[in-house]
Amino acid sequence: MRFLILPLLTFLTACATETTFIKPDIPPETLTPCPISERQVKTVNELAVLATEHLRSATCANGKIEAIAEVLAS
Repeated sequence: MRFLILPLLTFLTACATETTFIKPDIPPETLTPCPISERQVKTVNELAVLATEHLRSATCANGKIEAIAEVLAS
């Protein structure tokens, strides 16, 4: 009986005439770009603000990558 399982599975998969791909449902807000600051730095304080803005943009991008990976894994 166990010897019939493998040939039976190959016959069942051979019945499909076309391959259909299922598109994952990714929320639209994860596909929007994260804002990146174009601030011109003139002082050390502005450099600190720019670094904080870039860190916030990187955190935004990493969150979106994790959300897309979660959708693709499910």
